[in-house]
Amino acid sequence: MENGGFWEAKMQEEEKKRDAYRKLIDYGQEQENAKEPDWEESGDWDNTEEDGDFDNFCVDTGGIFEEEEEEALFASLNESLMRQVAEELDGTQDGEQGAGEETTGGKKMGKTKKVLTVVGSLVLVLVLATVFLVGTRPGRKVVINFAAKFVWQNIKHKEPGAVAVAIHPIFIAEEDGGGIVVVPGVTVTPVPEDAEEIRKEDYVKNILIFGIDQGDMDSVHSGSLNTDTIMIATLNTKDKTVKITSILRDMYVELDDGVGRKINSIYAVGRRNNQGPELLMHTIEDYFKIDLMGYAYVKLASFEDVVDILGGVSIELGSKEAHYLNTTNYITDPRNRNLKTGVNHMNGNQVAGYCRIRKVETLGGATNDYGRTLRQRRVLQAIFQKYKSQSFMNLLPVTQSCLSKVTTSLTEQQIAELLEMFLENGITEMESFRMPLNDTFYDSGKKGYNGITYGLVIDNIEANVLYLYENLYADTPEEAKENYDALKR
Repeated sequence: MENGGFWEAKMQEEEKKRDAYRKLIDYGQEQENAKEPDWEESGDWDNTEEDGDFDNFCVDTGGIFEEEEEEALFASLNESLMRQVAEELDGTQDGEQGAGEETTGGKKMGKTKKVLTVVGSLVLVLVLATVFLVGTRPGRKVVINFAAKFVWQNIKHKEPGAVAVAIHPIFIAEEDGGGIVVVPGVTVTPVPEDAEEIRKEDYVKNILIFGIDQGDMDSVHSGSLNTDTIMIATLNTKDKTVKITSILRDMYVELDDGVGRKINSIYAVGRRNNQGPELLMHTIEDYFKIDLMGYAYVKLASFEDVVDILGGVSIELGSKEAHYLNTTNYITDPRNRNLKTGVNHMNGNQVAGYCRIRKVETLGGATNDYGRTLRQRRVLQAIFQKYKSQSFMNLLPVTQSCLSKVTTSLTEQQIAELLEMFLENGITEMESFRMPLNDTFYDSGKKGYNGITYGLVIDNIEANVLYLYENLYADTPEEAKENYDALKR
């Protein structure tokens, strides 16, 4: 009996151990199931959606709540769960976990999916924003206004004068010792706006572009302020083109005082009264009967900088041009006098010298100022093409650097208007012309005309105006004549 009691106690003890072991195993299984529940087998969860999507979350409340109350309850729960996901992505959950806590592979995968979901959403938003900005007119308006502000903030500004001025010679009496000496002098008088005598059209915008060959643009010494480059840039939405019209620097003009001058000196004359651009604009408007929206100008040294900022441009030279540039001081840096016949990739200093040539014929046979303006238009075309070829990443700094070299009277609103006309009409082509036309003027030569030697005197201004109307305004010959005659009524 004693031995039987011993073995019975022993068996009871072993049974207790096995029972404790089974409980331990069951507890471990319960804990494992609590970590990674098998939702598919239980049917309590629809696992067809992406991790983190709670739209299909559903629990039977056993009729405790009404249907509307259930929807409100689980909508609140859904919002809470989504907020927790967002906090996890922001790193708040990581901060709450202990430094030594081990992250499972399943949790990493879940978080990766969540990150990809958020990134995908951001990409979608960016794509939709891009479609809106590019594919809709209101969106493009946003882009245009932003671009106009960028241009306005980086370009130099000059407020336009209230009126243009004309120069009138008068005589001023001064005492000199015992007598009176009469000396010539000048005064300025306002010139009325001849709005009814110049043509204005909503679909055409003309901007005066000019450059100064020498001297300090801010100097009062008018003798060094000739505008040896004068152009009219025209934006036309009717035929969807940009047009550049060169004006010969030696074109003879008269102001209200009747004194003869070459047009490249008009800026210097008006500069005495701080209205150089305004007087030049008024003169061009008066002769060619077109409206100028505003102006932009650049100094020769700044022009060289613009070409260098773009990385140079390619220009084709004739043999006479290449030889002339290599043997004269038109290229101011002797190290750059290494050009050849044919296509040359030219830097700013070389291009500036090329633009000044007028004593040898250009490629194609043009000579004198005709060849000079042709070269300038070729350079402008090359700059236009080089700018268009800039990479997207390089476009912004290049634009910013180039704008800093230009001074304009255009307002931010006018710049936005021009950009909108340009972009909305898909303008990508540039055409070029030269004024005055052949056979509508003569060279006054050494003998001169009204005191101006070698001035190009226009003897048929109407032919030039009609030509501009046909090319800048896309008129038919009949429309050009009708519009010109309407201005004279």
